[in-house]
Amino acid sequence: MDCKKAEARIDFLQYLETDISIYIMSFLHDPADLVRASSVSHFWHQFVIENGFAKELCLKTFSGCSNFLGTVNESTKNWDNSLETDHQVYAALLYAFVSTANKYPSQNIAETRYIPNIPPLDRITNWFSSGQRNAHVPETLIYKLRHGLYAFTEIKVRPCRAKGSRDVFSAKSVRFRIGHAKSPRENAMYPITDDKVEWTYTSPQFPMKQEHKIQSFKLPQPVLCLGGYLKIELLGRVQRHQKDGLFYICLSYVRALGHRLSPAFEAKIHKRYGKYLLMYNPDKLGSSLGRVFKAIY
Repeated sequence: MDCKKAEARIDFLQYLETDISIYIMSFLHDPADLVRASSVSHFWHQFVIENGFAKELCLKTFSGCSNFLGTVNESTKNWDNSLETDHQVYAALLYAFVSTANKYPSQNIAETRYIPNIPPLDRITNWFSSGQRNAHVPETLIYKLRHGLYAFTEIKVRPCRAKGSRDVFSAKSVRFRIGHAKSPRENAMYPITDDKVEWTYTSPQFPMKQEHKIQSFKLPQPVLCLGGYLKIELLGRVQRHQKDGLFYICLSYVRALGHRLSPAFEAKIHKRYGKYLLMYNPDKLGSSLGRVFKAIY
């Protein structure tokens, strides 16, 4: 019986059409399953690598993953643009994020140095917009991120009352953008103008409540942030101030949540192409798991 059972076993990857095999393997959503699949045999190992399943899973898991020009495994030091390197780096990135996210809740990864008229993240410091007669005039807050690679998962905002009023001055809705400076030189500048930043991620537009409470906005999927800038767009005004009849927006709290993937993973600009490479250092992977750090100056 054992011999007959052994003879009945077949490797479906070698018997099915390639497109069908790829479709079946695309249902692997756990990086651990990819590792197991690539360990079945030499054929399976090559199939997983040649079809870029680890990279495809990263693209499904993270927004911003498609912004990388290529990957570098720092144990070899070279950017060889090989499928093997892509597999190693993207599989490790998935493992680092999933391990951290499953074991540790999203925590604060953002704090600001003092910037006039902008509230520091995660601190109680009221910010007041300029008054407008037109309720459709938006307001924008931009925060500079520390160097490093992060996965943003959620942003919290709390509207507040203006001086001399009991009314809450919230926006109608809010939208978030994440990006990086178009050149390394500009990345060192702050404040920075919109035209100097490449906004690589734009969130959906979230409605805001007219309440003096912390409002949580969970991003549809984690967003890989390469350092750079976080922009908060406050869209539409609701409340007029009794004193002058103008529309205002007031905030007392902003907090960005997520996980830090550095120091095992970093993003560096390729000088020739002006695009980012995803750098992976296997020796530092352990120090990235479960560690959450401040991400904004």
